[in-house]
Amino acid sequence: MTATEKEQDTLQRVLDTFQETTGLTVERRTEEPRAGIRPDAVIQIPFQGKMHLFAAEVKNVLTPTTLGAAVHRLQDYLQRGLLVTRYITPPMADKLKQMDIPFMDMAGNAYINDPPLYIFIKGNKLQEDYRPEPITRAFQPGGLITIFTLLCNPGLENTPYRNIAKMTALALGTIGWVMYDLKRLGYLVDMGARGRKLIRKDVLLTRWVAAFPDQLRPRLIIGRFKADDDNWWEKAEIEKFHALWGGEVAAAKLTEYLKPQMATIYAQELPARLVLKYKLKKDPAGNIEILKPFWNFEYPWTHPVLVPPILIYADLLATGDARNIETARLIYEKEIARLVRED
Repeated sequence: MTATEKEQDTLQRVLDTFQETTGLTVERRTEEPRAGIRPDAVIQIPFQGKMHLFAAEVKNVLTPTTLGAAVHRLQDYLQRGLLVTRYITPPMADKLKQMDIPFMDMAGNAYINDPPLYIFIKGNKLQEDYRPEPITRAFQPGGLITIFTLLCNPGLENTPYRNIAKMTALALGTIGWVMYDLKRLGYLVDMGARGRKLIRKDVLLTRWVAAFPDQLRPRLIIGRFKADDDNWWEKAEIEKFHALWGGEVAAAKLTEYLKPQMATIYAQELPARLVLKYKLKKDPAGNIEILKPFWNFEYPWTHPVLVPPILIYADLLATGDARNIETARLIYEKEIARLVRED
């Protein structure tokens, strides 16, 4: 993935600050072009006769909800991944250290554990104000709904806009603007008589997953609840209440790898009968969340009580939890990789 001009500026400033703070030399390494996923840059740090190589993933802003997507991306690189961003808060620094994820920021905070090189700096404050870039229409709510629908239904981009509008429940004009933005951003190509084609789908998915928790997910929440029995979901026949499992419960049912701490339910409205049957109590801090679905199609797979796998994956990554990130990767490899593979 090629870094934007702003991300390249962030990278250079972070490397300059790292050198000033640690006294170590950091160099960008020229890499030969190769197929597959490429990092924003490969950097090297010579130390005690060893050249320490890292694949840099640049994020201008890193938050708990976007952490999972960034960490997953690091695992695709040949060299060990390194998160580069403007600022890492002390709690985030501790979390990344616990996950053994190397990082650097503009304030001079850093973590690297690659013996004999070990660095851990946290608590440095960033002095400058930050004005985020405007979010393009493609990554605002209507755009995120459209991208999700296109990724879940390969080839849909080559059908009339009215078909896409029907499957997203969005206005035809909204679809037109989003498709225009996807072309402008290099994710959609117009091949004339051969129609339209979605490209760089792996990168598009990464951007979608990063934007979903902040731009769309909060708008979907109907309510939060708690249950006296933490295992209530194991026997719940959720299909009887016109609802679907997302997040950790969906992942547990799909992989048998995860013990859910949070139950995520998608339903068109509050499933009152389900709430009554399982004695769910309203609690703004509860570990049961009910959200409204945002798509208008049936996903073609053999798990009718689960939301589409891309949404399970996004729900898991949005938690920033290490075990959820690991489970998300299993789901990506089993269910999602084929959807974003280039034809």
